[in-house]
Amino acid sequence: MKRAAPCALLVLALLAPSAAHAKAPIGEEAPVVGGAARGSAVDLNARASAAAESDWQQSGVDPAVRLTEYQRAFACGASSVRVSTPANGDCTADIGPTDIPDCGGPAPLQPLWRRDRATPTSPWSLWQFVSDWACPQVALPTFTAEDFRRLPLAPAQVTLQPAASTVLINIPTITMAAAPEQLLTTDLLGFPVEVRAVAATYTWDYGDGSAPLVTTSPGRPYPNHDVHHSYARPGTYTITLTTTWTGEYRFAGTSAWTPVDGTATTVSTVPPITAMEARSTLVAEPCTPATC
Repeated sequence: MKRAAPCALLVLALLAPSAAHAKAPIGEEAPVVGGAARGSAVDLNARASAAAESDWQQSGVDPAVRLTEYQRAFACGASSVRVSTPANGDCTADIGPTDIPDCGGPAPLQPLWRRDRATPTSPWSLWQFVSDWACPQVALPTFTAEDFRRLPLAPAQVTLQPAASTVLINIPTITMAAAPEQLLTTDLLGFPVEVRAVAATYTWDYGDGSAPLVTTSPGRPYPNHDVHHSYARPGTYTITLTTTWTGEYRFAGTSAWTPVDGTATTVSTVPPITAMEARSTLVAEPCTPATC
């Protein structure tokens, strides 16, 4: 259900409460939460208020000693039916015209309310209107690099040529990575989020003290191989691949992807391989490695 309202009235409802709102039984004037009086003011206020709500939910403070509480509930004027809630009182006053936005799939976030008290034993203030209806894709806090790194990304799979536990020194050992695009699902404050991870760079540590090889290519097989390493001395070595992933996210049911500001890494380790030196020997008759 949607009630049309001019954009200017929407900004006014968030940044400068009307006279009717000042007299409403929901409490004092609505606090201004970030933003400025321009076209993006509604989004900026919604995002800032949702971030404050998120911090409050994750604070871990015992409800008995909290000094601030948040609640989402209908606001009077958002529907042709005057809905009463614990947050907005008896709806005898109105916060003014408002829109219930079409979020293109996800359900819109209800208006946010807040109440405070001076001490854990003080009475609560009346509920105060903080921010209006908003779409989760513009109101909720950003999906961060830290969120991205907590996802269970699958490490790249490593293949060697020759596919054996023994290789020869001074001969290229070909390395290849299989790192397909990954699509994962998680949630942001209860809203389902899709995350797409794409391998960006591959860092190969061949375990012999040489400088790591960094490439954007996952490697190709012989004879067109482009990622390889030659061991100079006999020994047993462990190859380690660190894959760096870039990410994008979107709220489930929407089409627009937003880049994650940061990267994540995974580590793949190959079972140890042995590099050997090949020797040539002249013999009078055929022999085996044990008899030559």
